[in-house]
Amino acid sequence: MAKDNNNKANQSFFEKLRNKYRLVVLNEETYEQKASLRLSRLNLFILGSLFVLFNIIVVILIIAFTPLKFMMPGVGSLDVRSELIKVELLTDSLESQIDKRNYWLKNLQQALDGKFDSSFTYSDTFSHAEKQDINLALTNDIEKEFREELKDEIELLSVETSSKNVQPNYFPLKFISPISNGTLLSEFDSKSEHFGVDLATVAGDVVKAAEDGVVVLSEWNPETGNVLAIQHRNNAITFYKHNKELLKKVGTYVKKQDAIAIVGNSGELTDGPHLHFEIWQNGKPKNPQDFINFKSIN
Repeated sequence: MAKDNNNKANQSFFEKLRNKYRLVVLNEETYEQKASLRLSRLNLFILGSLFVLFNIIVVILIIAFTPLKFMMPGVGSLDVRSELIKVELLTDSLESQIDKRNYWLKNLQQALDGKFDSSFTYSDTFSHAEKQDINLALTNDIEKEFREELKDEIELLSVETSSKNVQPNYFPLKFISPISNGTLLSEFDSKSEHFGVDLATVAGDVVKAAEDGVVVLSEWNPETGNVLAIQHRNNAITFYKHNKELLKKVGTYVKKQDAIAIVGNSGELTDGPHLHFEIWQNGKPKNPQDFINFKSIN
């Protein structure tokens, strides 16, 4: 008996869901029927659920694909995200510049200490505008020729030193001006850490090797632009900075007056076409005017 009552109750619940009802819209004054809609509780529930679901999907899409998402707690504003992206890009750029600077300082320290290995090769160089990958690996024939030329120079130096009884601090070198035409713009001043001379000339002029030697540095530096350095005998080294273009690679043996670069205005520490020229010996800067008469190039 109780079972039958439960079945009737269940049947009456489902029957109530399926019972049809008519929604009628009447004119309040004339009672004229304007519209009618036949619905059941089940249909009304389904339509209401679909309407709610549709609204939820629309709200989710609006939040996900419009700037409104940045108003949500924990997401952050659009400006903050843009700044974070800029900081990340700037960090990557700074890391690249630091790597270049560290590599340049390492090469410079080796050159000044006289510990540079002539078999060392640098895999790439950086121009003023872009990085250019250059293969600097010497072939066996070129390396052999280079070593033979260097051997001859060392033997020649030994003969000169023995015949003249040269002292360790003596310069058995005769430097020439690295440019043929120009004006002495700034002189050597160790107090202001200006360890060279600035030679004003026309952009595009050829820079020449001041003495025989081996190129130990040929790369781009943020401050001094395209830089080239030549290791000479008696632990002397010359630097040529702010060049527009470098014509020699690391490990190349050059002779006096050989074209090694093109005058330019590269790097941050320059305000016009000129060549910054330095002479170092045993890790100490020397005044180039003690060895070269720059007045003769005018």
